[in-house]
Amino acid sequence: MTTLSTSFPSLDPAVADQFDASTLEAARAMNRFYEASNLIYHRHATHSDLSDSAFDVLYALAEQDGRQQKDLAQAAFMTKQTLHSSLKHLQEKGWVRIETESRRMVRIFLTEEGHATVQRYIAPVIEAECKAMSALPPAIREQIPELLERYTTALQEAFEALE
Repeated sequence: MTTLSTSFPSLDPAVADQFDASTLEAARAMNRFYEASNLIYHRHATHSDLSDSAFDVLYALAEQDGRQQKDLAQAAFMTKQTLHSSLKHLQEKGWVRIETESRRMVRIFLTEEGHATVQRYIAPVIEAECKAMSALPPAIREQIPELLERYTTALQEAFEALE
């Protein structure tokens, strides 16, 4: 039987062996999915002459234009500092505009050129994602959102326990 301690000999067996082989395989599959997905998106961003962070910001704005800066950082999965740097670059390209409504209310909007960039680089990605998802049987597709939410919540809790 494969256990964490046989697969990862440097781990403490008392901790590692509390998980069965299916847990190990599922965790590994999730990790492979995460790494492969990151590589797929990175390659597309690079092919599109976009940084990963610019791609993520444009994708998030394609989902909801006019996001508050704080919400945009969360939607694009980046720190405020990385977002600030990316927005500066996107603003220099003329793809976003930043509207300050108050000290605490800053909204980010796509410009006309930004919308064209989204149509050129982001819309095909969303179409590819939907095409890939449609290759799965409907019963599986319907389960994915709940399963991923449950896994993400459990992972967040497990990581918080490490702190």
